[in-house]
Amino acid sequence: MEQETSDEIRKKADKFESQYNKLKQEFKDYIEASRKNEDKKRLEIRTDVSKRLLVVADSLTRIAGSDNEQACEIMRNHSENIRKNIEVIYYQLLNASGLAPIEPIAGDKFDEKKHIAAGLEYGTKYPQNSIFSIVRKGYLYENNVIRPAEVIVSKEPEEQKMTKPGFWDRLMGLIKKKK
Repeated sequence: MEQETSDEIRKKADKFESQYNKLKQEFKDYIEASRKNEDKKRLEIRTDVSKRLLVVADSLTRIAGSDNEQACEIMRNHSENIRKNIEVIYYQLLNASGLAPIEPIAGDKFDEKKHIAAGLEYGTKYPQNSIFSIVRKGYLYENNVIRPAEVIVSKEPEEQKMTKPGFWDRLMGLIKKKK
């Protein structure tokens, strides 16, 4: 009687196999979750490092953009040479860090995912809600926006509507006239 029957042994084996398969699946899920967590953490670290490098990139852009119109020909040639070298260093920095600049041009449609409105320009030169000018470049890392481009957005001028003065406006006008 102490001996187990083959049916009982088979039931126990099925039970253990079921537990084994469940643990195996849980372990696979754990490995997958760990991998995703690791990838997410790696992206956060790269993003943080990239943001710190943007300070250098902005400085290089500012230096390369400065003009020296009043200098003599020799100094202008020298300045142009330095500007070209700075641009090379700037693009090497972007390439090494995996950053891609967001460089919208005037007239492009405003995209709130890639741009931040730093101001408005009222006029008809460009269509409504398009970019009028760029204040500061933005940057992408692996199609993730690290820093959106700061832009001036074009808006059409609002027409002033002529309204009839209301009761209070007429009353205040009469009071001011009497003073």
